[in-house]
Amino acid sequence: MGPAEFPVTFNGGSYDVKRFLRDHPGGVNTLQRFKGRAVARVMRQYGHSTSAYHMLGDFKVSGESMAGNLTGDVSRNGRIITTDERDKDDAEIEYLEELEGRLDWSKPLLCQLGAVASDYEKWVNSAVYRKCRLFSSSLLEGLTYTPWYLVPTLWIPIIAYLATTQFLEHVACGDSCTADSLSSFQYFQHFAIGVLIWTALEYCLHRWVFHYDPGSSLTLIKIHFLIHGMHHKVPFDSLRQVFPPIPAFVLASIIYSILRLFLTYPLIKFAGGLVGYLTYDMIHYYVHHGSPQDGTYLYAMKRYHSNHHFVNHDRAYGISCKIWDHVFRTYVQVKKLSFSLSW
Repeated sequence: MGPAEFPVTFNGGSYDVKRFLRDHPGGVNTLQRFKGRAVARVMRQYGHSTSAYHMLGDFKVSGESMAGNLTGDVSRNGRIITTDERDKDDAEIEYLEELEGRLDWSKPLLCQLGAVASDYEKWVNSAVYRKCRLFSSSLLEGLTYTPWYLVPTLWIPIIAYLATTQFLEHVACGDSCTADSLSSFQYFQHFAIGVLIWTALEYCLHRWVFHYDPGSSLTLIKIHFLIHGMHHKVPFDSLRQVFPPIPAFVLASIIYSILRLFLTYPLIKFAGGLVGYLTYDMIHYYVHHGSPQDGTYLYAMKRYHSNHHFVNHDRAYGISCKIWDHVFRTYVQVKKLSFSLSW
């Protein structure tokens, strides 16, 4: 192994965090000052979560095992530290390491989840900076990878087709217009309602489906890990951060078949909903891998979503917007900073 490209030390251990620079929730600029330096004190000062100490092990080069004395409150880089983190200590970190050690990450994980079933929620919310293989079958494994550009490639033509045909049928129909014809303004009203419906679905799916408690059932644990738990365990895997097209198409068809029973102009609203979904999926990918500028909407959403991943797993469910977090009182106030983060 060659020399560390971005070395830091932590309680006697050496770590190379070069790969993590752009993914660090607190920005590249907050890490750059500590190249070649000890970070134990500053990690305590900034109030890093248990998951951060646990993840540090993925960058270990040499030295003794990790240790840490965690503190609570609001960190200087704006992370909200929840009450349950105030009492975390070295024993908690050691337990997470032991829990992780029950699995062989060089082999498919799905069939190994029974080893962590007794404490699955703690394990799945302790992020690691690794690649995750799910299946032994290369075919099945390949179906779990989705490059971000496949999503707009599939959905933009479908959205364009639905929006255009519905506009021609209900607005630009000329002498063939029927009683259900619409003005352009009415058409866009229905379209906007579809977008709004999606934002509610986004929140509901994320909170009550993706974050359901599987309990001790190994079958439910495996289902949960497939649909969302994997994303919390390996949140930096760029090929598993947008919804795979085939499951998305099936889910969209099911949702439409239900909503069309009690919605007027359902295809117009469906087109609007698909625009909302596409926006959500692209925002989700961007807040994980993009470099938004301070003062922009995406900058705020990146910090908000990082809070959900690394601190408040049971709050801050909104990804494209925070509206429903306010409605259902799961909103998290991310502290304003005196400096800008950059990625």
